[in-house]
Formats: sequence, C-alpha cells, structure tokens
Amino acid sequence: MRFVGHTMALPGVDIVSAIKLFSDLKLDGIEIVAQEGTPFHIDLPEPELYEIMEASDRYNLPIITLTPYFWHINSADRNEKEKNIGGLIRAVRLAEKMGAQFVRAYGGTDSASGSEEEKFARAVDALKIAGREAEQAGITIIIENHPGTMTRTGIQTARMVQEVNMGSVKALYDPCNVLYDTDEDWLTTLTSQAGKIGYIHCKDYRIVNGERMACVVGEGIVPWLEILDRLDTKDCYLSFEYEKRWYPDQLEDAETGLPRCLDYIRRAIG
Repeated sequence: MRFVGHTMALPGVDIVSAIKLFSDLKLDGIEIVAQEGTPFHIDLPEPELYEIMEASDRYNLPIITLTPYFWHINSADRNEKEKNIGGLIRAVRLAEKMGAQFVRAYGGTDSASGSEEEKFARAVDALKIAGREAEQAGITIIIENHPGTMTRTGIQTARMVQEVNMGSVKALYDPCNVLYDTDEDWLTTLTSQAGKIGYIHCKDYRIVNGERMACVVGEGIVPWLEILDRLDTKDCYLSFEYEKRWYPDQLEDAETGLPRCLDYIRRAIG
C-alpha cells in the first residue's frame, strides 16, 4: 500500500510547503485540491505550475492525484453540463502534464433537474466522454462515494463504474462518507465495489452530542481494522483526507494529527 497526503489537511498552505511536509512524513505522494480560491487550480500560471513540479522532483514526492470540484457534469442545462465536463477534461490533461495518475470526480449532483434515472444516465454519459480523454492520457478518473451526488453509496458507485465500463474510470472508496451520509453498512460498501476500487480516502469521525466530529483515524467509528483486513492493499493508494479544511476547530494541526493517522494505519497493516 502506498500512502498519499491530501492538501485538505493544509488549508491555505502553498503546495510547495505541503510537498515538503508530506516528504518529511515519508509519504509516497500528494493529492492536490484543485479549486479556485485555494493555493492550486487548473488554470494556475505556468511559472507556479513548474515550481510545484520542480518541488515534487526535489523532495522525491510524486504528484499522484488532482481533485477538482466539477459537480454539475449531469446538469440538464447544456451549457452548465459542457462547462463542467470540459473542466474535468482540462483537469485530466493537467494531471498528465504533471505526471499524476488520478483525477477525482463526482458522479454528478443529485440536485440536477430530472428523474433519478435521467440524472444518473447523464452522469454516465459525461464520464464516458471524460473517460475517453483519460484513457488517451493514461489517467484514471476515480468516482467518489460522496454526499450530494448520484454515487452516495457503494452500490450506486459500483453501478456507475459498471455502466461507464471503461478501464480509465474506477471507484474512489470513502467508507467515512458512506457511513455518515447513508444507511449502507461498511461491508456492503466494500463488497459491492469489489474489483472496481482504484483509490481510497482515509479519514474518521465520531458522534458527540448527536453531531459529527472529525477526528484522527483510529479514534472514531470507521472500522479501519476490519476494512483493511478485507482490502487487497498490494498495489493500492490510500490518501489521508485529513479534513482540516472543513473542520478547522475539530482537528489538530496536520503536523501532529497526520503522523498519528499514518502510524495507526501502518500498524494496522503490519
């Protein structure tokens, strides 16, 4: 198993500094949030882009994944849909340029107009378009189990990957999202996606006074020991999506919290 640091852990921190920290933690790569208003986006000027790529080489920390935020690939509005599909394709091309292997995608938004089947079908069609670009670029698009999308559960995600039916489109397995957002149990999420998982997001949470509270991996309710025991971890990428960006008051700084997460997972897999 190869371990990846997610820049979600370092809100507002420049990517070169994030690369240095993840290298110091002896991680195997970096997943970069790619969104306007953050330190990295897909239209970053060339000098800044090459500075990041040079730092990746200097610190021997490969860029593994770009994570853009194109929710509306299944919009009923043609212009909005094409803009989001186009953005996802641009992210794929940028990933190729930067030597990355993956681009995170949403399985379309559940707030789009139309029936559930219509929204799902439009997402499948969009991912086929982006998947063809990814196939040519040698990139894998990974569809995340995510709240607010057409792939909230493992079953839904497995179905979408199956209907896209391309080797360049796989599932991003995030058991934390599914456990909190749906009634699907962790084993169903895992087994339903068997053979379709291309990537893993690792995080944890607990419930305090009825509220979701982000926490260090191993201190929450996600059964990572049982999950890792059932996963084929040989060639797998596991990204620590330490959610300091969304929960700054619930999580300690990444410099202290991430090593604890990493230590727990390393001990769990022996």
